[in-house]
Amino acid sequence: MSKPGRVILTYGRSLMALVIARSLSKRGVEVIGCDDIGLTVLSFSKHVKETFTVAPWESEPVQFLADLEAAVLEYAPKDWRPYVLMPAFREIELITRHRDRFEPTIKLAAPTIESIGLVNPKHHLAALVAEHGIDAPHTWSAANEAELRKLAPTLSYPKIIKPVDGVGGRGVSCARSAEDAVEQASAIGFDPPALIQDFCDGEDYCVAVLAKAGAVQAIMAYRNLLTFPREAGAGATRETVDDAPFRECVDQLMAATNWNGLAQLDFRWSGKAEDKPCLIEVNARYWAGIFHSVETGPDFPWLLYQQTIGQPVVVEDAPTIGAITKTPGVWLAAAIEDVAVSDPHFAAASEAWSEAKKNLANGEIIKAVEKAGAALSESLTVSEAAAQLKASLAELRGAPSELSEAKDPLVGLGVLFVISSLIRHGKLPPEVTYKASEAPAPRAGPPKPRERPFIGVTKPETGDTLSWWAMKFAIWLAGGAPVKLTAKAPRDPHTIDGLVFGGGSDVYPLHYQGKPKENYRYDLARSEMEASWAITARRHDLPVLGVCRGAQMLNVLAGGTLHADLSGFQNVRRARDAIDRLFTRKPVAIRIRSRLGEILGETDLCVNAIHEQAIDRLGAGLSVSAREPNGIIQAMEDRSRRFWIGVQFHPELLIYRKPYRRLFKALVEAAKARAAERMVAASTPTEEPSIAAPIPAPAKTAA
Repeated sequence: MSKPGRVILTYGRSLMALVIARSLSKRGVEVIGCDDIGLTVLSFSKHVKETFTVAPWESEPVQFLADLEAAVLEYAPKDWRPYVLMPAFREIELITRHRDRFEPTIKLAAPTIESIGLVNPKHHLAALVAEHGIDAPHTWSAANEAELRKLAPTLSYPKIIKPVDGVGGRGVSCARSAEDAVEQASAIGFDPPALIQDFCDGEDYCVAVLAKAGAVQAIMAYRNLLTFPREAGAGATRETVDDAPFRECVDQLMAATNWNGLAQLDFRWSGKAEDKPCLIEVNARYWAGIFHSVETGPDFPWLLYQQTIGQPVVVEDAPTIGAITKTPGVWLAAAIEDVAVSDPHFAAASEAWSEAKKNLANGEIIKAVEKAGAALSESLTVSEAAAQLKASLAELRGAPSELSEAKDPLVGLGVLFVISSLIRHGKLPPEVTYKASEAPAPRAGPPKPRERPFIGVTKPETGDTLSWWAMKFAIWLAGGAPVKLTAKAPRDPHTIDGLVFGGGSDVYPLHYQGKPKENYRYDLARSEMEASWAITARRHDLPVLGVCRGAQMLNVLAGGTLHADLSGFQNVRRARDAIDRLFTRKPVAIRIRSRLGEILGETDLCVNAIHEQAIDRLGAGLSVSAREPNGIIQAMEDRSRRFWIGVQFHPELLIYRKPYRRLFKALVEAAKARAAERMVAASTPTEEPSIAAPIPAPAKTAA
């Protein structure tokens, strides 16, 4: 059996990418995610090993390709395990058009550009279905407004108006007269011109398919029970249906395009056996309902992976007819709208509700809530609205959703962080927006300093998940790019601009003439890795922050010792259990003239109490910068260094308070300055190393 493969997955901000990552990860495939923003759903998922940023594919396609190509080379396995690039959304066409830049280094899980070109843009699909006699709506377009005004009166209504390249129902409208058609099509524009299509009666159905050389390998169909917005919107709740009524059309289309890969086909159908489903459009990519497809069978990401690496496609799960799932957030909005339109007097408030939906689409969530409230208050009493909404929610309370997996609880943070910025500013937060100077691809001229310095964070191979994600979040907020450092993945020192020695298990006592505990598992490999990094940090003058165990490790590496327990101190505040440890607080006094005091801007703080050991004798060159009233050292520093601070508490778990955000900001700014200096030095023949003496590494001892 071959080794588990590695997949690079794009569009990491999406729930689609999360579903794909889960599907592959649970079968042992290593997932690397990417996007043009940093903090994404994938960056918080335990199913993803690592993430990186690329340029925005729409606005900077040349740089996007360069960034992605560089990443493909960087992450290429050193052995012969399968290696796959899996585009998750609309960037698939750009990547496929430049397939030769990626293959054969990595296998591309996508149809050929020739096949995609037959169905996209949408007017190409109109020509294809006409040629092959596939049931689809008649389509018209006008090159300019003059042609449109001549065409519109010759058509019968209603008609559907849609952009050539719209997704998720955006831009689609229904024209009920020639005047509507002119207004709606003109609003879309003529570069390229909007499509005008016959209105197909019935409901929306989606068919997901995997094909190989034009032959269907796997297929399932579902319909949207609720959409948001209600007319021509994205699916909010979905139900699996029998795919038999659509099979003939799907087989025709796959054969006509010689399709290799995934596709999602949109249909309109009355549901009557005597009527044929009408093909609306074809998407050459993953679809918004991929969670529903995987949840109810078959598992398309895994099947696509198997097909791409040349393994037989084995469909293990047949679709579960009648199964229902929901999309978080959108599902709730759709439920609210469903309540609203069910009221006979709601027409009076339709304008307010329309405005609310526009606000929601633009990210103006507070305005949307206000408008929705105004709409409901004009049509329903509060009690009526609450009762109807409660009933609507109860119907689907047990339906699974993309964010409902208890074993991956932190992914919601990736959504909440971006949403919080949308609420406050109406746009993506600047902390997570891609900066062109971050790109790894070579550029002409002298190198530029990175906008986001790379901050290495030492941690154990497994465990400490909460602390790692909190640390990652804190560093990103401060403007840095966090990078995981472990004994098995220590990283190249030249790529790291700053260091955080993270928390974890006790420091091995024999490193400071202490006595090991019986039956305690010490992480010797991590200790050796951190010793190496401490020497590197001294040699290259890298900014360093030690946190809890990390502060203790910095002290030991400098020749200091530790209190193995806190029994010798009075008034030690101890937490009762793991949860209480997160909320227990104790006062510390900050030395005013210390570097830490200058950064925090405070002389007295309350910190968390998670540690079970403490610093005893200080190592060479270190000084105390904070203590508890009972004398326990809570922070130390080396004033001779650019930035060398150790804190006994966990500031990443206190990031909601300004002093602790200032600490991470100072670390990142120091790392940014050091990165800029290294960039300048790199453009000259040699770089002068730091003349500071390295601190001693602990002696290797047997476990």
